[in-house]
Amino acid sequence: MSDSQAQSLREPIPPTPSRLLADRTVVLQKYPLRRPMSWRHSLVSRPLLHRMLPLLSPSPSDTPSASFYRLYQFFVIDWTVQFRNELEYFWTRSEPAWALSALPDPYPTDKPNTGSVTNSDEALQYAIMAGLCYIMEKAYNRLIMRGLPRDAPPIVDDFEELQARPKHPESVPAWAEAVVPLGEVMDIPDLEGNVPTDEDADDDFLRFGVRVATPHWVFV
Repeated sequence: MSDSQAQSLREPIPPTPSRLLADRTVVLQKYPLRRPMSWRHSLVSRPLLHRMLPLLSPSPSDTPSASFYRLYQFFVIDWTVQFRNELEYFWTRSEPAWALSALPDPYPTDKPNTGSVTNSDEALQYAIMAGLCYIMEKAYNRLIMRGLPRDAPPIVDDFEELQARPKHPESVPAWAEAVVPLGEVMDIPDLEGNVPTDEDADDDFLRFGVRVATPHWVFV
């Protein structure tokens, strides 16, 4: 497969932080709270025949990258409800491809230079995405270590049986571990425009040079 073909099969990279913060309403309108399954799907361009005959074609399936990019957007614009919803939705997808460690690198080539003295918007985006992986790891392992696996049924009849199963903790993908901290700390304001101090900033993001408040990552 050529590089161009591989690129065409990857989920499109979402907007950079500055674009998201410049107009939060774009995300609010694109991902309404109602009917989430209408937008929980891959954004990879579909074959021409499917685009010409949408009513006769199968609905596009969702992908781990598409969900992760939505989570990133909800986080940047500080949309707590949708962030929690998407975090939990990703958790419920227990297929092997949705393992956190298997999450594809957003920038498999031409990686942003996060260690540069002058940070680009793409570098900030990459640092935020790396930090998000650690938030996901923490949120999911909290449940796993308490005996609630990702493939648990919606209604649990025998919680003791679930707790007795072997536990398989999630781990961040290798690309996230390898992201170099930003050359200088950059801020992500909350919905009110406030930025936390270094003492109050989230450690999982500050390790990558991003000063931002801790998101609401506890669910269930």
